[in-house]
Amino acid sequence: MNSTLFLVVRAAHVTAAAIWIGSHIFSTFMLMPAIDAAGPSGGQVMMRISGRGLVAYMFSVAALTLASGLLLFWRFTGGFDPAVAATHAGMAFGFGGTAGVLAGVIGGGVIGRNAKRVAAIAGQLATLPAGADPRNLVWQAAALRQRMKIGSQLVTVLQVVAVVLMAVGHYV
Repeated sequence: MNSTLFLVVRAAHVTAAAIWIGSHIFSTFMLMPAIDAAGPSGGQVMMRISGRGLVAYMFSVAALTLASGLLLFWRFTGGFDPAVAATHAGMAFGFGGTAGVLAGVIGGGVIGRNAKRVAAIAGQLATLPAGADPRNLVWQAAALRQRMKIGSQLVTVLQVVAVVLMAVGHYV
C-alpha cells in the first residue's frame, strides 16, 4: 500500500470511527431515552427514523470503520505476520480491532435487527382497528427496546476499549 493510499485509508478509518461512535453515543444516551420517554408516540418516532435509513446508515459507517481498520492492521503487521501481531503494539491494535468487530456484530445483530422489529411493531400499532387490544404488541416492543438498550451499552463499552487501544497502540 503506497503512502497516499495509506493516508486515505487512515483518514477514512478515523472519520468513519468518529461518525460511528458519535452516532452510537447520541442514539444510546439521547435519542433512545427520549423515544422511550415519549411513550406511545415514541414508537411513531422510531418508525420514522427507521424509515429514513438509520439502520443502514449505522451499518455503513460501522462497515467502513471495520474494513479500513482491517486494512490498516494488515499493513501494520506486514500481511498479518504473527511475529508483528505478537508485539505490544500488534496486540493492542489486534485487541482493539477485535473489540471493534464485536461492537459491529452486536450493533447489527442485536441493535439493528431489534430496531427494525420495533419499527414494524409501531407500524402494526398505528393500523390496529379501534377497540383492538394493543398490550401484546406494546409488551413485545418494550422487550425489544430493552434488548437494544443492553446491546447499546455493551457496544459503548467495546467502542471505548477499541478507541483507547487504538490511541495507545503505537506507545505500548
